[in-house]
Amino acid sequence: MRFDYYEPTTIRECLEILTHYGPEAHLLAGGTDLVVKIRHRIMRPRAVISLGSLKELRKMERKRDGSLEIGAMRTLREIERSDALQSDFDLIRQGAGCVSSVQVRNVATLGGNSCNASPSADTVPGLIAAGAKARMIGREGERLLALEEFFVGPGKTVLQIGEILAGFQIPPLPPMTGGVYKKYAIRAEVDLAIVGVAARLTLDESRHIKQARIVLGAVAPTPWRARRAEKMLFGQYPTDELFMESARAAAEDSRPISDQRASMPYRREITRIWTRSALKEAFQRACGS
Repeated sequence: MRFDYYEPTTIRECLEILTHYGPEAHLLAGGTDLVVKIRHRIMRPRAVISLGSLKELRKMERKRDGSLEIGAMRTLREIERSDALQSDFDLIRQGAGCVSSVQVRNVATLGGNSCNASPSADTVPGLIAAGAKARMIGREGERLLALEEFFVGPGKTVLQIGEILAGFQIPPLPPMTGGVYKKYAIRAEVDLAIVGVAARLTLDESRHIKQARIVLGAVAPTPWRARRAEKMLFGQYPTDELFMESARAAAEDSRPISDQRASMPYRREITRIWTRSALKEAFQRACGS
Protein backbone atom coordinates (compact mmCIF):
# COMPACT_ATOMS: atom_id res chain seq x y z
CA MET A 1 0.00 0.00 0.00
CA ARG A 2 1.33 3.43 -0.97
CA PHE A 3 0.76 6.66 0.94
CA ASP A 4 2.51 9.98 1.48
CA TYR A 5 4.54 10.20 4.69
CA TYR A 6 5.26 13.46 6.54
CA GLU A 7 7.24 14.32 9.64
CA PRO A 8 6.46 17.98 10.47
CA THR A 9 8.56 19.85 13.02
CA THR A 10 5.94 22.42 14.07
CA ILE A 11 2.28 22.15 14.98
CA ARG A 12 1.41 24.74 12.35
CA GLU A 13 3.05 22.63 9.62
CA CYS A 14 1.26 19.54 10.92
CA LEU A 15 -2.13 21.28 10.78
CA GLU A 16 -1.52 22.51 7.23
CA ILE A 17 -0.79 18.98 6.02
CA LEU A 18 -3.72 17.58 7.98
CA THR A 19 -6.09 20.16 6.51
CA HIS A 20 -4.81 19.54 2.97
CA TYR A 21 -5.55 15.80 3.06
CA GLY A 22 -8.66 16.03 5.23
CA PRO A 23 -10.16 12.71 6.38
CA GLU A 24 -7.70 10.75 4.21
CA ALA A 25 -4.80 11.71 6.53
CA HIS A 26 -3.99 9.80 9.69
CA LEU A 27 -1.77 10.88 12.57
CA LEU A 28 1.02 8.56 13.72
CA ALA A 29 1.88 8.69 17.44
CA GLY A 30 3.18 5.39 18.83
CA GLY A 31 1.67 3.42 15.96
CA THR A 32 0.57 0.46 18.07
CA ASP A 33 -2.94 0.63 16.58
CA LEU A 34 -2.47 2.55 13.32
CA VAL A 35 0.34 0.40 11.90
CA VAL A 36 -1.60 -2.80 12.57
CA LYS A 37 -4.71 -1.40 10.85
CA ILE A 38 -2.71 -0.29 7.82
CA ARG A 39 -0.98 -3.67 7.52
CA HIS A 40 -4.33 -5.46 7.64
CA ARG A 41 -5.82 -2.92 5.20
CA ILE A 42 -8.46 -1.85 7.71
CA MET A 43 -7.24 1.69 7.01
CA ARG A 44 -6.10 2.95 3.61
CA PRO A 45 -4.70 6.45 4.22
CA ARG A 46 -3.49 8.80 1.50
CA ALA A 47 -1.13 10.40 4.02
CA VAL A 48 0.43 9.45 7.34
CA ILE A 49 1.67 12.32 9.49
CA SER A 50 4.16 11.47 12.23
CA LEU A 51 3.96 13.50 15.45
CA GLY A 52 7.36 12.29 16.64
CA SER A 53 9.23 15.56 15.95
CA LEU A 54 6.72 17.87 17.64
CA LYS A 55 8.54 18.71 20.87
CA GLU A 56 5.58 20.67 22.24
CA LEU A 57 3.58 17.44 22.45
CA ARG A 58 6.14 15.86 24.78
CA LYS A 59 5.88 18.34 27.64
CA MET A 60 5.27 17.15 31.17
CA GLU A 61 5.26 20.04 33.62
CA ARG A 62 4.09 20.50 37.19
CA LYS A 63 2.84 24.08 37.66
CA ARG A 64 3.34 26.23 40.76
CA ASP A 65 -0.32 25.80 41.73
CA GLY A 66 0.10 22.01 41.72
CA SER A 67 -1.64 21.44 38.40
CA LEU A 68 -0.08 19.20 35.79
CA GLU A 69 0.29 19.40 32.01
CA ILE A 70 1.11 16.28 30.03
CA GLY A 71 1.79 16.27 26.30
CA ALA A 72 -0.04 13.75 24.14
CA MET A 73 3.22 12.23 22.86
CA ARG A 74 4.51 11.13 26.25
CA THR A 75 4.88 7.34 26.16
CA LEU A 76 3.02 5.18 28.60
CA ARG A 77 6.32 3.87 29.93
CA GLU A 78 7.40 7.43 30.71
CA ILE A 79 4.11 8.05 32.50
CA GLU A 80 4.40 4.78 34.40
CA ARG A 81 7.90 5.63 35.65
CA SER A 82 7.39 9.35 36.30
CA ASP A 83 8.31 10.60 39.77
CA ALA A 84 6.00 13.60 39.23
CA LEU A 85 2.97 11.28 39.25
CA GLN A 86 3.80 9.09 42.22
CA SER A 87 1.88 11.08 44.83
CA ASP A 88 -1.14 13.20 43.84
CA PHE A 89 -1.61 11.71 40.38
CA ASP A 90 -0.66 8.11 41.07
CA LEU A 91 -3.89 6.73 39.59
CA ILE A 92 -2.78 8.08 36.16
CA ARG A 93 0.56 6.30 36.54
CA GLN A 94 -1.23 3.10 37.55
CA GLY A 95 -3.42 3.20 34.45
CA ALA A 96 -0.44 3.61 32.14
CA GLY A 97 1.27 0.65 33.78
CA CYS A 98 -1.73 -1.58 33.04
CA VAL A 99 -1.52 -1.25 29.25
CA SER A 100 -0.29 -4.38 27.46
CA SER A 101 3.44 -5.23 27.70
CA VAL A 102 6.53 -3.13 28.48
CA GLN A 103 7.47 -3.30 24.80
CA VAL A 104 4.13 -1.73 23.82
CA ARG A 105 4.29 0.87 26.60
CA ASN A 106 7.72 1.94 25.37
CA VAL A 107 6.14 3.30 22.15
CA ALA A 108 2.41 3.73 22.86
CA THR A 109 1.45 7.27 23.89
CA LEU A 110 -0.97 8.79 26.37
CA GLY A 111 -2.68 10.78 23.60
CA GLY A 112 -2.95 7.76 21.34
CA ASN A 113 -4.62 5.73 24.07
CA SER A 114 -7.33 8.42 24.28
CA CYS A 115 -7.69 9.06 20.54
CA ASN A 116 -8.16 5.34 19.88
CA ALA A 117 -11.36 5.78 21.94
CA SER A 118 -11.54 2.19 23.11
CA PRO A 119 -14.14 1.71 25.89
CA SER A 120 -11.54 -0.46 27.68
CA ALA A 121 -8.64 2.03 27.50
CA ASP A 122 -6.67 1.82 30.75
CA THR A 123 -5.33 5.37 30.99
CA VAL A 124 -8.62 7.18 30.44
CA PRO A 125 -10.56 6.35 33.66
CA GLY A 126 -7.71 7.65 35.84
CA LEU A 127 -7.39 10.83 33.80
CA ILE A 128 -11.14 11.49 34.05
CA ALA A 129 -11.13 10.74 37.77
CA ALA A 130 -8.33 13.29 38.17
CA GLY A 131 -10.45 15.92 36.38
CA ALA A 132 -8.30 16.06 33.22
CA LYS A 133 -9.17 18.33 30.30
CA ALA A 134 -8.20 17.54 26.72
CA ARG A 135 -6.25 20.32 24.97
CA MET A 136 -7.00 20.35 21.25
CA ILE A 137 -5.38 22.52 18.58
CA GLY A 138 -6.76 23.29 15.12
CA ARG A 139 -6.35 25.94 12.42
CA GLU A 140 -8.79 28.19 14.29
CA GLY A 141 -6.97 27.96 17.63
CA GLU A 142 -7.09 25.95 20.82
CA ARG A 143 -9.95 24.58 22.89
CA LEU A 144 -10.21 22.76 26.20
CA LEU A 145 -12.80 20.10 26.96
CA ALA A 146 -13.37 17.87 29.97
CA LEU A 147 -11.96 14.50 28.96
CA GLU A 148 -15.18 12.70 29.87
CA GLU A 149 -16.85 14.69 27.05
CA PHE A 150 -14.10 13.86 24.53
CA PHE A 151 -15.57 10.46 23.61
CA VAL A 152 -18.61 10.02 21.37
CA GLY A 153 -18.66 6.23 21.00
CA PRO A 154 -16.36 3.26 20.38
CA GLY A 155 -13.53 4.55 18.17
CA LYS A 156 -15.08 8.03 17.95
CA THR A 157 -14.08 11.35 19.56
CA VAL A 158 -15.04 15.01 19.19
CA LEU A 159 -11.82 15.79 17.28
CA GLN A 160 -12.67 17.62 14.08
CA ILE A 161 -10.93 17.29 10.71
CA GLY A 162 -7.72 19.29 10.86
CA GLU A 163 -7.50 19.15 14.66
CA ILE A 164 -5.07 17.30 16.95
CA LEU A 165 -5.03 16.32 20.61
CA ALA A 166 -2.03 18.21 22.02
CA GLY A 167 -2.20 17.01 25.61
CA PHE A 168 -3.97 17.07 28.94
CA GLN A 169 -4.38 19.68 31.68
CA ILE A 170 -5.02 18.28 35.16
CA PRO A 171 -6.01 20.52 38.08
CA PRO A 172 -4.28 20.30 41.46
CA LEU A 173 -5.84 17.75 43.77
CA PRO A 174 -7.04 18.90 47.21
CA PRO A 175 -5.37 17.69 50.42
CA MET A 176 -6.51 14.34 51.79
CA THR A 177 -7.19 12.95 48.33
CA GLY A 178 -6.50 9.38 47.30
CA GLY A 179 -7.02 7.64 44.00
CA VAL A 180 -6.53 4.22 42.48
CA TYR A 181 -7.04 2.44 39.16
CA LYS A 182 -7.82 -1.27 39.18
CA LYS A 183 -7.99 -3.44 36.08
CA TYR A 184 -9.58 -6.86 35.83
CA ALA A 185 -8.36 -9.03 32.94
CA ILE A 186 -7.62 -12.73 32.52
CA ARG A 187 -3.89 -12.24 31.89
CA ALA A 188 -3.35 -9.10 33.95
CA GLU A 189 -2.10 -6.13 31.89
CA VAL A 190 -1.45 -8.18 28.73
CA ASP A 191 -5.17 -8.51 27.93
CA LEU A 192 -7.76 -5.80 27.37
CA ALA A 193 -9.70 -4.90 30.47
CA ILE A 194 -12.86 -6.86 31.16
CA VAL A 195 -13.58 -4.11 33.69
CA GLY A 196 -11.51 -1.08 34.67
CA VAL A 197 -12.30 1.09 37.70
CA ALA A 198 -10.78 4.42 38.75
CA ALA A 199 -11.85 5.77 42.14
CA ARG A 200 -10.84 9.07 43.73
CA LEU A 201 -11.93 10.30 47.15
CA THR A 202 -11.26 13.59 48.94
CA LEU A 203 -11.90 13.75 52.69
CA ASP A 204 -12.56 16.65 55.02
CA GLU A 205 -10.87 17.08 58.40
CA SER A 206 -13.33 14.70 60.06
CA ARG A 207 -12.67 12.11 57.32
CA HIS A 208 -16.11 12.43 55.77
CA ILE A 209 -16.20 12.22 51.98
CA LYS A 210 -16.00 15.70 50.46
CA GLN A 211 -15.56 14.71 46.81
CA ALA A 212 -15.89 11.40 44.96
CA ARG A 213 -15.32 10.21 41.44
CA ILE A 214 -15.89 6.70 40.11
CA VAL A 215 -14.99 6.12 36.46
CA LEU A 216 -15.56 2.77 34.77
CA GLY A 217 -14.01 1.31 31.63
CA ALA A 218 -15.27 -1.53 29.39
CA VAL A 219 -18.83 -1.41 30.77
CA ALA A 220 -20.35 1.20 28.42
CA PRO A 221 -19.74 2.50 24.86
CA THR A 222 -17.39 5.15 26.32
CA PRO A 223 -15.48 5.53 29.60
CA TRP A 224 -18.26 6.31 32.04
CA ARG A 225 -18.76 8.10 35.38
CA ALA A 226 -21.00 6.32 37.87
CA ARG A 227 -22.68 9.50 39.07
CA ARG A 228 -25.42 7.89 41.19
CA ALA A 229 -22.78 5.85 43.00
CA GLU A 230 -20.70 9.01 43.50
CA LYS A 231 -23.66 10.94 44.89
CA MET A 232 -24.29 8.27 47.51
CA LEU A 233 -20.84 8.94 48.98
CA PHE A 234 -21.02 12.73 49.41
CA GLY A 235 -20.91 13.85 53.04
CA GLN A 236 -20.78 10.28 54.35
CA TYR A 237 -18.26 8.69 56.68
CA PRO A 238 -16.61 5.78 54.82
CA THR A 239 -17.69 2.31 55.90
CA ASP A 240 -17.66 -1.09 54.24
CA GLU A 241 -21.46 -0.95 54.00
CA LEU A 242 -21.37 2.46 52.28
CA PHE A 243 -18.79 1.31 49.76
CA MET A 244 -20.76 -1.88 49.10
CA GLU A 245 -23.94 0.11 48.42
CA SER A 246 -22.15 2.57 46.13
CA ALA A 247 -20.48 -0.28 44.24
CA ARG A 248 -23.84 -1.99 43.80
CA ALA A 249 -25.29 1.20 42.30
CA ALA A 250 -22.34 1.49 39.90
CA ALA A 251 -22.88 -2.08 38.73
CA GLU A 252 -26.64 -1.62 38.32
CA ASP A 253 -26.24 1.53 36.24
CA SER A 254 -23.46 0.17 34.01
CA ARG A 255 -24.21 -0.86 30.42
CA PRO A 256 -21.80 -3.69 29.60
CA ILE A 257 -22.09 -5.99 26.60
CA SER A 258 -21.43 -9.69 26.22
CA ASP A 259 -18.50 -10.55 23.97
CA GLN A 260 -15.73 -13.14 23.62
CA ARG A 261 -14.02 -11.88 26.80
CA ALA A 262 -16.95 -11.80 29.23
CA SER A 263 -20.72 -11.91 29.49
CA MET A 264 -22.81 -8.93 30.53
CA PRO A 265 -23.81 -10.40 33.93
CA TYR A 266 -20.19 -11.32 34.67
CA ARG A 267 -19.00 -7.81 33.86
CA ARG A 268 -21.65 -6.34 36.15
CA GLU A 269 -20.59 -8.57 39.03
CA ILE A 270 -16.90 -7.72 38.51
CA THR A 271 -17.86 -4.03 38.40
CA ARG A 272 -19.48 -4.35 41.82
CA ILE A 273 -16.54 -6.21 43.36
CA TRP A 274 -13.82 -4.05 41.78
CA THR A 275 -15.57 -0.74 42.56
CA ARG A 276 -15.89 -1.65 46.22
CA SER A 277 -12.22 -2.64 46.33
CA ALA A 278 -11.12 0.56 44.56
CA LEU A 279 -13.13 2.76 46.94
CA LYS A 280 -11.60 1.09 49.99
CA GLU A 281 -8.09 1.54 48.63
CA ALA A 282 -8.77 5.16 47.61
CA PHE A 283 -9.96 5.86 51.16
CA GLN A 284 -6.81 4.34 52.65
CA ARG A 285 -4.66 6.44 50.33
CA ALA A 286 -6.61 9.58 51.21
CA CYS A 287 -6.06 8.94 54.92
CA GLY A 288 -2.34 8.61 54.34
CA SER A 289 -1.93 11.60 52.04
